[in-house]
Amino acid sequence: MASATPSSVKVNSSGKQSQKPVKKEGKALPWKSLLGLGLILVELWLNTGIIWGVFMLLWAIMGISAGHTYILEILERKEHPVLFWFTINLWLLFAAFFFVSNKHVYAFFQALIV
Repeated sequence: MASATPSSVKVNSSGKQSQKPVKKEGKALPWKSLLGLGLILVELWLNTGIIWGVFMLLWAIMGISAGHTYILEILERKEHPVLFWFTINLWLLFAAFFFVSNKHVYAFFQALIV
């Protein structure tokens, strides 16, 4: 059932109504999501694999620091530790694969070893 007074109107004990100021706060621009989408577009254009490696590495780092990760659903470290760490290690393995599969990154690491 709808109330007789709108939610932005406050009724004083004397029966008088006073208007609450309604603030319109601008939402912050989701710059991280926009940056990620931009990087995906750059990766699709360049086709190097490095950006996918960066994403996998960031997902692993953020998962470890947050205590949960995502793979079709939320995996909490406390509830499913084996599956959580398996997924984190999979992200790290994929990141390593994407970095090493790039010929420039591979040549750089090969020069460091030799």
